[in-house]
Amino acid sequence: VGEDGRLYRSRVYTFRTPEPVLPPYGPNMAPAATVVDVSSEFSDAFAAVLAIDGDTGTEWSSRGDGDDAFITIDLGEAVEVGAVTFRTREMSDGTAITLTFTVTVDDGETFGPFPAGPEPVEVSFVGRILRFDVAESTGGNTGAVEIEVYGPTG
Repeated sequence: VGEDGRLYRSRVYTFRTPEPVLPPYGPNMAPAATVVDVSSEFSDAFAAVLAIDGDTGTEWSSRGDGDDAFITIDLGEAVEVGAVTFRTREMSDGTAITLTFTVTVDDGETFGPFPAGPEPVEVSFVGRILRFDVAESTGGNTGAVEIEVYGPTG
């Protein structure tokens, strides 16, 4: 009985949730990588290393590079890559949003453009040095909340 004098009833239900589906790729290798080049950094608080720290609460911001922003990482050794993610940063005024990006492997073949966002984009290549370029953006201080590099399903 509620405070208002109404009688409330409920039933107990049992349900099952489906088993989680494992992603079709391996672990994120970016947090173990090293940033070897970057177009610019807005400040130390928005350093390039923050794009690969595994923390979506931090971010790299360029200093107004717009479509010319890039970040290059070294994975330490040549590895098979099965998917990549470029989680864009954005400003409240609609600027700094990366719409599409490309990945250039070991200063050679370029893949993309791919849509930026939280969903991994499936790729298939072997590489050590990966350069992520903003291909299209809304301009301004483009950068990344997080860049992820996944191995293939193992």
